[in-house]
Amino acid sequence: MNRLPAILLLSGLLFCGVFTTTMASQVKQGQGFLAALREGQLLNIRENAGRYEITLMNDLKIGQKVIEVGADYLVIEDFSGVTETRIHVTSIKSIVKLKGFR
Repeated sequence: MNRLPAILLLSGLLFCGVFTTTMASQVKQGQGFLAALREGQLLNIRENAGRYEITLMNDLKIGQKVIEVGADYLVIEDFSGVTETRIHVTSIKSIVKLKGFR
């Protein structure tokens, strides 16, 4: 008798785990807060009150380069290629795109 509730509980947890993992992987590229960012873009990062302000600067050869854009994170590399930084989306204050730049 004690096995039935345990089996039902484990089955429910397994179902919830699979469902949650499937939903997280369905976030498509080009949607959400990080939609303006693409791999290979050049940008400038500035910290302001513990959060990052990102300015897109595609035609200028300064700043950092976008390595990877995930559903809830961003990976950037400094211009020299020495430092790689992962930034969670909750640490980003704003993304600014300068007019006249692609």
